[in-house]
Amino acid sequence: DEAYSTCVLAVPASGVSSGSLRFELAPYGPEGSNGRARIGTYKTALTEPFWSALATHANLDVTLLKRRGDNAHHIVEATFKAFARCTRALMDQIEADVKSTIATDADVTDAPNAAEHRASRKARATKETTIDVAVDLDGAASATTVATGIRTLDALLLAMAEEASFQLNVDASGDLWIDDHHTTEDVAITVGQVLNEALGSKAGCNRMGRATARVGDARVEVIADLSNRPYLCNGLVFREETIGDLSTEMVDHLFMSVATNAQMTAHIVRADDGGGDEADVAEAAARAFGKCLKQCVAVDPRRAGAVASSKGTLSV
Repeated sequence: DEAYSTCVLAVPASGVSSGSLRFELAPYGPEGSNGRARIGTYKTALTEPFWSALATHANLDVTLLKRRGDNAHHIVEATFKAFARCTRALMDQIEADVKSTIATDADVTDAPNAAEHRASRKARATKETTIDVAVDLDGAASATTVATGIRTLDALLLAMAEEASFQLNVDASGDLWIDDHHTTEDVAITVGQVLNEALGSKAGCNRMGRATARVGDARVEVIADLSNRPYLCNGLVFREETIGDLSTEMVDHLFMSVATNAQMTAHIVRADDGGGDEADVAEAAARAFGKCLKQCVAVDPRRAGAVASSKGTLSV
């Protein structure tokens, strides 16, 4: 949901005793508050000693940082999930399992069962727009085509699909004599809808991902979860009114509409000093979003078709 945490694990050199912990989760609530002392019967004060003991006895250097979050339950839950994903990635690295990628920026090469080809197409027409969107999660990004009548929007969607390594085809026309709002919004809504339909139950998917992308001096990080709980927290701030022929306010609308209709949780974060060309910032966000999607939709064969949820289902 609205919380996300970062976990970094480091294995000390052979024969070296370490087991350090960098821990920054408090407050267990909104910044500036005292936070919660208890989550149900669980005392939040026990969280740091738990991780300290784990780091010591596992002889791991552990970093756990709260990046965002106001809900104590979500903060703690996100931290445990971050540790689990990071541990899996560390084990894969140690075992040199090149077919596995969980919560890293590495390439994803896992392919789903050919009998479960993941694709969807949707066409919609209103008095404002006419749109036809198709996505093939197992198709070739080189077959992607985007034509919306807004060159900057085309470029952002092309960059996203390129990094996601799936085929996206968008053909749209809209009331651009008014402005770019309806076309951008309706295209993004439809892209999100076909993504959600193509993913189906999301069984076997990695579900979560994290990626960064750099364009020029701009560097953006995206964290996402195919959670069936739509949410976007976007840290991008634009000073200019437009980027090319796209209103900068529509950049947020683009990502929000995709995330909401794809039934996913996403965080977009500036990972630089806040400067740089704003066109580069928008492109870096699109590329990081695509790279993150690539990780999320990739099928992990170890899940044997099971949904990546301790509940056994992704509730809406």
